Amino acid sequence: MRGVMSSANWPIVLVEVVLVMGGTLAFAWWQLRSLRRDQEQTRREREAREQAERSGGGVSTRDPDQP
Repeated sequence: MRGVMSSANWPIVLVEVVLVMGGTLAFAWWQLRSLRRDQEQTRREREAREQAERSGGGVSTRDPDQP
C-alpha cells in the first residue's frame, strides 16, 4: 500500500490550494483598498474642517464662559 495520498489526487489538491490562496489574497487586497479609501476620506474631512476653522466659518468648540 502506497502513502495516504495517491498521485491521482494532486491536481485536486493543487486547484484547492490555488483557490484558497487566491481568495485570501483577494480578500487582503479588498481590505487594504477599503482602508486606504477610508484614510483618504478622513484626511479630506480633516482638511475641510481645518480650512473652515481658519476661515472663521467653523463652529468653535471653545466654551465662551472660560477665559
